[in-house]
Amino acid sequence: MHPLLLGVASLVVLGAVAGVAGLLLARGRRGPAASTAVLVGVVATFAGAFTGYFLGAKGGGGAFLTGPAWAGAAAGAVLAVVLLLSVLSRRRPRA
Repeated sequence: MHPLLLGVASLVVLGAVAGVAGLLLARGRRGPAASTAVLVGVVATFAGAFTGYFLGAKGGGGAFLTGPAWAGAAAGAVLAVVLLLSVLSRRRPRA
């Protein structure tokens, strides 16, 4: 399998796991729809990976998923879950 395709698939899985973790953490509160949580997790993971890749040291042969890219992806996923939960916790139900 091509390394770039494998890297992209890994980022999608990491983002989906982050979105599901956000859903599990929001239990008992009015949480986001599952598709919204997963989409936010995937987008934030990609944003973090690209940021980490461009700011960090490049791998040999132009490898996309270097250590800094993975660190950025994980940070982006965690940040997305935290922001999503904080935004949802500030909403008050209408009476």
